[in-house]
Amino acid sequence: MTINETKQRIAILQATLAGRGISALVAFANGAREGAGTVRYLTGWMPFSSEVFLVVPAKGSAVIVSADKNRARAFLMRFGGEGKVVKTTDLYGSLQEVLAKLVPPGSVLAYTGADDFTVAQSARFFALLDDYEKLEGTEIVNVQRLERTPYEVDKHRKATEIADKMVAHAMGIASVKGITGAEIMAEVEYLGRRLGADSASCWLAVGERPPETYFELFELVEPIGPDSRVQIGTTVCLDGYYAQVLRMGMFKEPSPELQRISGAILEMQDAALAKMAVGTPVHVLVDVLESMIDEYCPYTRTEDPFRFQSIHGMSNSYSDPGVAPFLNAGRDQSRDGESARVTENMVFEVHPNFTMPELGHVCHGDTAVAGKDKGSWLSKTPRGIYYLS
Repeated sequence: MTINETKQRIAILQATLAGRGISALVAFANGAREGAGTVRYLTGWMPFSSEVFLVVPAKGSAVIVSADKNRARAFLMRFGGEGKVVKTTDLYGSLQEVLAKLVPPGSVLAYTGADDFTVAQSARFFALLDDYEKLEGTEIVNVQRLERTPYEVDKHRKATEIADKMVAHAMGIASVKGITGAEIMAEVEYLGRRLGADSASCWLAVGERPPETYFELFELVEPIGPDSRVQIGTTVCLDGYYAQVLRMGMFKEPSPELQRISGAILEMQDAALAKMAVGTPVHVLVDVLESMIDEYCPYTRTEDPFRFQSIHGMSNSYSDPGVAPFLNAGRDQSRDGESARVTENMVFEVHPNFTMPELGHVCHGDTAVAGKDKGSWLSKTPRGIYYLS
């Protein structure tokens, strides 16, 4: 992330804190859960397996506290110009020292990432906040994150380029005689990392009627056969921004039923894309998809093992927390009036996925960016069924 982008985000947050009479915000992240998206958004980086605290005072420099010396070094490279980095062997003790210097006792202190704590960590953290008036501050950052910039779209676009190349590589090597799903998965994930991704992963489903998606190499030991359908979902995180592309590939001519359903999935995606206009309540996007899936899929959402979320927001999180509650098809619809609205430069992954009795599970997935009047696709992989040579 450029220094200007980091500086602007911190400045906007500090203005919000000051306006609400909050002395500071403390964000916790362990890399594995949602707190990571918050820290990644505010600092430009967050490792996938490390614990940090970020302290943003209403006035003054933000501070990262890291007990991982290697990750602290990386934070210095990404964030050091816009804040301070404390390397420590006592994460909570150092946090207490930082708070003592920046936040007067008795003032209001907001926090995020509490859901990522273990029970013991939670007790220890909140004990440190006994001298402050505590405020759950996740919504403050989530709302700020909904205002997306062209800079962010460009990052998503570059991440999508890698996801596209991973799909193409998978489809290209699927015809190698004797190749297994595990070998395809390893090759594809290696390519994503070699192209610069922070992380690059995929799931794979292989078979005439794929019943499952597989994420582990040891689940994919059988060679790919000429009658197999090859389905892949590639997920990339590049410079903290996510992208995803899903495709089905075939060696032989798809059956009329598979062609019909593949075409229907594309229509579903296009219907959602048409709704990605500024001001549209985001729940409309998933409602369009779910109603169209209902027209084709004989299973209910709870009965179908492959019918889960058909769309999600993407940002510094795989599923953006600001829109996630309203893109859940099983949400409490009585709260739809509170739905976030589509804004320009919001990014979504649109992947209708469901099961048909004669076909197994089916899907296509593409990354899209919202515009003033409608969305547009960031992914460039040819749409529809990929024909394997």
